[in-house]
Amino acid sequence: MASIKALLSRNQLVDTLIHLRGNARACVYTEPLWGVPVTLFMPLAAKYMQALGLSELQIGVVATTFLLSQMVCALIGGAITEKLGRRTATALFDLFAWFVPMVIWMFAQSFAWFMAAALFNGFFRVTENSWGLLMVEDTPDDKLVSIYSLVSVAGLISGFVAPLTSVFVRNFALVPTMRALYLFAAVCMLVKVIILYFMTTETALGAKRQEELKGKSIFFAFRGSLAVLKAMFKKTPLMLVLGIMSCVMVIRSATDNFWPLLITASLGISEEALPLLSGLRSIAMLICFFVLAPRLRPQSFHKPMRFGLMIMAAIHFMLFLLPREAAWAVYVGVAAEALALSILIPLFSSLQMILIDKAEKARMFGFSLAFCLFVTSPFGTINGLLSKWYLGLPMLLSAILSLLALYFASRLNRSLEHVRLDEA
Repeated sequence: MASIKALLSRNQLVDTLIHLRGNARACVYTEPLWGVPVTLFMPLAAKYMQALGLSELQIGVVATTFLLSQMVCALIGGAITEKLGRRTATALFDLFAWFVPMVIWMFAQSFAWFMAAALFNGFFRVTENSWGLLMVEDTPDDKLVSIYSLVSVAGLISGFVAPLTSVFVRNFALVPTMRALYLFAAVCMLVKVIILYFMTTETALGAKRQEELKGKSIFFAFRGSLAVLKAMFKKTPLMLVLGIMSCVMVIRSATDNFWPLLITASLGISEEALPLLSGLRSIAMLICFFVLAPRLRPQSFHKPMRFGLMIMAAIHFMLFLLPREAAWAVYVGVAAEALALSILIPLFSSLQMILIDKAEKARMFGFSLAFCLFVTSPFGTINGLLSKWYLGLPMLLSAILSLLALYFASRLNRSLEHVRLDEA
């Protein structure tokens, strides 16, 4: 047993997992309670909307509404996190952002239901702020890449159960299966909220900020926000990281909402194959995280980030041009995308957390997310309109955005060439 543990501990990611303590352990260990249900229903979410009568344009409008809701919540998320504390804000807004929309999706009948669910689901940007700080605020910077990778791994473990969705759809049809999956997701999120609340404590900075705001209204927490926003815009490296994040967010939104429509309608892949493809993506990302994440360092981000973005550009150009006879290449594209995301996600997440001001983490983190969402929010509707002309056009736009992100990455490398990241 000791020899097996010694062998596993040679991998930095496994070693970090074994030795996690405190809030980081609670956040990572409970993440599968979110990842498993989301992975089960996400591959068929767009087809579920379509089955209930939504057009491509309406699906795009729902996506844009979701992004706009996220943008507003990201703007106020920092102040809410400061006032309520990281722990309480996470518990409260996890219920609003996940439990409530799951119930709405379960009973959904029309476009209006999905619009309401999108508005509530956007609240997750508040809990993303509070939960992210709860997890890493008391953690050394040199552990950030490993912890963000472990969070992704915890969600990706669910890829092993994703094929079950295909079995359910085959036996019970799409709509009844999705309603049952949303019920399962609602129960899982309720359990996660309860466990996480009792396994965590408020962070040191969070407790200090709560004490400073004690007896004051939540609006007091917004004081000085304009100065924080100006400081963020003046940090060129941070703004370039946010540019890269914005491009990747649009690409992933297109993958979630329009990629399933393209491969089923234009390339002839069956609906039952969608959960299998999602499972393939999760398993491939899981493998890549364990192999690649221990080798990733924010200080030497440029080459791996450039490699990941080049893969993303190639995949989406391929999807735009792919003929029906070569539909098998979709499986290769899914594995390649998993490789790219396993590089990009921990790198830009770590760079974002390192580059924001230490004293204003909650507000600047929230403003940085709001900026990304402000930039990306129109693209849901844009992709919806593009898909009405040709289902492959959102993939072409994603390829172009990958090239734009490559440009941002090159500029970021030059701006940090003579800067220590811990002093940025």
